[in-house]
Amino acid sequence: MTAIESINRIQQLLEGWRQLGHRTLANGVEFLAQMPGEDGAWMHCIFPRYDQVTIQALGEQLGAPLPPGLRTFYRCCGGMTLFSDLFVLYGARRSGLVYGDSAHQPEDIVALNHGLDVFGWRPPTAIAFARNAWDGSVHLAGMGRQPQEIVRCEAQTGHVIERHEDVFACVAARLYRLDQLYVN
Repeated sequence: MTAIESINRIQQLLEGWRQLGHRTLANGVEFLAQMPGEDGAWMHCIFPRYDQVTIQALGEQLGAPLPPGLRTFYRCCGGMTLFSDLFVLYGARRSGLVYGDSAHQPEDIVALNHGLDVFGWRPPTAIAFARNAWDGSVHLAGMGRQPQEIVRCEAQTGHVIERHEDVFACVAARLYRLDQLYVN
């Protein structure tokens, strides 16, 4: 499957979730699929895309440039919190206290990567960008056999559990798999 096909699959799923309700804040944060009977509770949160300056700053904070596929992803989307925190795609998080609509920020990709450094298995050029809450595994760019390949690893050991052709195929596979679990 090409990156364009994966992006289209992701967009189709997001459109389906919008049919269950959506709200977009002034800063571009979008909430999707309002939870029934829960006033103000949403199943998913999508963060706005990043400009080149923000993407470069993320690489500087991480101590390595973001791999090309991850840079492309961040030009489309600045992170996601999906299925009420079951699957999280990390992004740039501002420091300090933030109030109002601006308080909705993605989980911090820099903190995720520094947290993995304690275990000693993450290569310096690999960037962890997503986490699965069910098993605590993490998804990394820059650690695969091919430059665009994404691997899912056990967080403590770095043992590779799953491989995807690129970041968009990884995200599409995770979204459709989890969506099917919730629907069935």
